[in-house]
Amino acid sequence: MVFGDPNSQRDDFNRPRDRVPLREDPPFRRFDERDMRDEMARERELEEMVRADDQRRMNDAAAARFEAAMRELTVDDLREMVNNSNIRVTSGGRISSRRPSGRDVIRRSGQFTMQGFDLPVKKPRKKNKKHCKNLSQCLRQANAELRTKKGSLRKGKTQADVMRRAQRLLRKMK
Repeated sequence: MVFGDPNSQRDDFNRPRDRVPLREDPPFRRFDERDMRDEMARERELEEMVRADDQRRMNDAAAARFEAAMRELTVDDLREMVNNSNIRVTSGGRISSRRPSGRDVIRRSGQFTMQGFDLPVKKPRKKNKKHCKNLSQCLRQANAELRTKKGSLRKGKTQADVMRRAQRLLRKMK
């Protein structure tokens, strides 16, 4: 039974009209999409040509309307129109108010400005203290005393013993 058709029978599902037609296979679909794109491009070009033709015809009439509108304005109106960013004059001579765009609103709010924003100060590098230099000399000496010529620790000695010896040498150095 075909969904939504009360008169259909169980075998109606296998009729050719319910099967996927051959043209819906991917290779044919690509040709259809290409044809549709070409057709849409042609329509777009035709619309552009018609719009350009209308624009040329409107230019003369619009220029006359604009000049007539400008004659009616006073100097104060013109000054207001030039200085006010919310007033817009269209090519047809119509004077309308313009709502500020989202970008204009954000710029005026000052919320995202970088003025007065201090950049993080680069910290000066930590210089080694004198005792660090002395400690490294003491470590060198302690390692020489507590290690064999091959470099392994002497029997019964640990790295902790090396550090203890180095710190004892450092105290003697002071």
